[in-house]
Amino acid sequence: MISVAIVDDHSVVRLGIKSVLKLGGDLKLVAEGASAADAVEIARSSRPDVLLLDVRMPGVDGIAALKEILRENPAQKVVMLTTSVTEEDVFQSIKAGARGYVPKEAEPEELVAAIRAVAAGRDAFPDGIRKIFELRKESRDLSPREREVVEAVAKGLSNAEIGEVFGVSSNSIKMHLKHIFEKLDVVDRAEAVATAIRRGIIHD
Repeated sequence: MISVAIVDDHSVVRLGIKSVLKLGGDLKLVAEGASAADAVEIARSSRPDVLLLDVRMPGVDGIAALKEILRENPAQKVVMLTTSVTEEDVFQSIKAGARGYVPKEAEPEELVAAIRAVAAGRDAFPDGIRKIFELRKESRDLSPREREVVEAVAKGLSNAEIGEVFGVSSNSIKMHLKHIFEKLDVVDRAEAVATAIRRGIIHD
């Protein structure tokens, strides 16, 4: 039997996944949780063959939980099961060490196949997910401060206002924006915000 744990903040989703697991015959649910803290504790105490982990959860997200889990136990196999297929979420999940990435709208058979593949030591990334990762891999990451600047721009703040928030000059913000435009391959503030939202770097 393949032991499986589920961590998702929606109880209805967990119920649905448990029904799917029964279809497999060789899949056994050993634990479930609703938060990043639950995910870390389940990985630590239950050590499932495969942990199904949602990317988007209130508070600490699934990607942060994934990093913590793999810091403690690099051998833990994790499949991200999520509605989010944004470029940044896909890239950060796979970069952090997820062994699979399955959209929640996937057919039950696809989820079962992904669990079996990962349990057997193989990766489980649909072609579309792998393509997103490969394309994103060619781009440069925004620094934490650059992300904060884009978020501030998205709120409609001027360079001077952003500078006041961060305690720096408006010229420093202009320099940050220059680097942001280069990394996102855009030409203005509006395009930078739209691209950052589309790629999942910031959320609207």
